[in-house]
Order: sequence, then structure tokens, then C-alpha cells
Amino acid sequence: MVKWNYLNWEEMVERAITFFKKIGHGQKVVLMHHGDCDGVVSALYIAETVKEIRGRYPDEILWVSTKSYKLKNEKALIDHLAPDVLLVTDLDLGKEPETLKHWADVIDNVFIYDHHNIDGSYKDAIPRSIEYLNARMLGIPRIWHPAAYFGYSLFKHFSKNDYPWLAALGLRGDHAFDEYEELKNEIRDKFPELLKEIENEDYKNLLEKLVYFVNAGFFHNPNGEDNISFKVLQKAMKKNDYTFVYSNEEEAASLFSKRQELKSDIEKIYDGAKDEAKIYEDIPLLVYRINTPHYILGVIASRLKDDHPDKIIYIFNQFDDEISGEIRQGEKIDVNLIKLLLGIGENFKYISVGGHPRAAGCLFPASKYDEYLRLLEGRIHEFI
Repeated sequence: MVKWNYLNWEEMVERAITFFKKIGHGQKVVLMHHGDCDGVVSALYIAETVKEIRGRYPDEILWVSTKSYKLKNEKALIDHLAPDVLLVTDLDLGKEPETLKHWADVIDNVFIYDHHNIDGSYKDAIPRSIEYLNARMLGIPRIWHPAAYFGYSLFKHFSKNDYPWLAALGLRGDHAFDEYEELKNEIRDKFPELLKEIENEDYKNLLEKLVYFVNAGFFHNPNGEDNISFKVLQKAMKKNDYTFVYSNEEEAASLFSKRQELKSDIEKIYDGAKDEAKIYEDIPLLVYRINTPHYILGVIASRLKDDHPDKIIYIFNQFDDEISGEIRQGEKIDVNLIKLLLGIGENFKYISVGGHPRAAGCLFPASKYDEYLRLLEGRIHEFI
């Protein structure tokens, strides 16, 4: 099913619509999604699409934490569940050819939507029987369409009420909302309060506040089992009332509590970053390496970016024998961040990188930290 010569985004969405229409009423459907805001929003749209088609949600909905990108536990669970249809969103699986081959062998229908970086090796890694979509396959600069936008585009075909505030939330969570002027104008028209600036708060506006609360269920979930952000957004969607997310009512009470706990942890780590980060004088770079069980590096990186708009922000954290990095580009830096990062990868075969022009991430062996840092410094010297 894999196709690499799509003409445009609309053709790609039509391909997905064709796949989803074939989901049978009696088939066992499993949906697996990344647990951050973009992943949760995309999963909710996809789950609702399945419900529109066959009258009920997927039989199982699994969420994946950043630490589980290799999917050891999730793969075992999927084997146990033995689905007829597997739907995956917002997970970069092109680097997992053995997993994809296994799914192609044992599951009749596999659909994957991703929006991370893609290269020629993916053509060989993804079995032909898998329906794999990635907006980067279009080869159009600055077009990556996060998973939330895919879910929104798919769901609009099956329902008259497309919940634009939900799409805006997912895109804002993935630093992409400003790229979608049509949706942004719709939000300004129908939900102007979402973009109104808030004073004396931790958030710029209500849309940003929603992102923080949804991400709290992902970044501050000790057992990794309770898909609380999905449940809360599901109820908010049913009510068509985004204020439920931070209402401290029913399921939202748990999310409210997690947000309060997370806020405290963020402040502690952020204060440490402000005091201990290495700020380069000769190149626009700030580097901070920490060890934390919480997956909030992106939040810290974004706050430091606001403090240092003339820097590229790197926050490194070690998980087992690998180092994960969250990267943000200051507003006063005019450089293609992804091109810069891929240039490092040309000389550093161990690196995995993905993201957008102003927000990205990387993963590499902890033993290669010093080597990576040297290559990063040299690459920035070349660009700036």
C-alpha cells in the first residue's frame, strides 16, 4: 500500500479515507498514539472517525510515552491483543523495520500516520502491505502537517462538527498553529477568547493553557498507564466545551492535580537551567544537561527560548544508555533548524532527529555526548 509519489495533501487524506471506510463492524481495532498534546488530539479525531464508521470506538487505545519509543511493552501488548486493524499516529517508526515487518506478517490491516523526518531508507523499511502516510513524503518545504492536523482533516470527511478548537489545541501543542492561517482565522471568529492575552497567569492565552493541562497528563504520569489526557479531551469534545479541560470537574480533576504537581517540578528544573546552563558567547547556543524522570524537556526548552530569543536552545537528558535532546530556536535566529540538524547526522550515524523548523528533538547513545556536542558547535559555526 505504501506510495511515495503523492500529488498533494488532499490525495493523501483521500488515501486514508479509503482505508478507514474498509474497517468492518466485527473487526478488532487497536489505536496506538503518542501521549503528548499533538498525539492525543490526533488519536481522539481518529477514534471518533472509527466510531462514525462502525458505531463504536476502537477496542483498545494505547498511549506511548517518549521513553517508550522502542515500544518494547507496547509491541508485546499488541501481540497479545491480536488486532485485525492497527492504527498508529504520531510515532516515528521508520527506524523500526523489524517491528513493521512483524506487524505486516501478523496483522491484516496496519495504518500509520507520522509527520517526523523521512529519508530514503524508509522506502525499504516499511512493508508494502502497510498504509503509511507522512506529509513529508510530499517533499514540499515547510509542510509537515502534525498528527493533529491529519486527524482533523480525516474527521471532517465523516462529521459536520469538526471541533476547530481541538485542532488548534493539537497544532499549538506541536508549535505549528501559526502555520494554518485558515484555521487561525476560524478560531479568531468563533473562539476569540482562546487567543486573547491573559495577564498575571502562567500562560499567554487560553489556547496555551489548554496545551499545558493536556501535556500534564503526559509529562506527569508516574505509572504511564492512565490515558487521562485522552479521557478529559474526550469528555470536552462530547460537551463541545474546551473549558472542561481545566475545570477541575469529574475526570478533569485528576488532570488539574497533575498540572499543579507538574508546575512545581517545572519551576525547580527551570530555575536550575537558568543558573547552570552553558551560554556560548561566540555562537548562538545554550546547552543544559539534566537528569530527570519527567518528560518535560520541551517545556523547559521553550521557556529558555523565550528568555534567550537570540539562541538555539538544547536541553539534554539521559534515559538508560541514550540521550534525548529537545531543541528550540529563538525568534531572532534566522536559520533552518532541521537542515542544521540533518547536517550533523551526515557525520554522526548514531543520531535520530525529527521536528519542525523551530522545534526539534534528537536521540543518540550517551557515550557519544561529547562527540555530538563538538559536531553541533562546528555546525552552528558553519551556519551562522
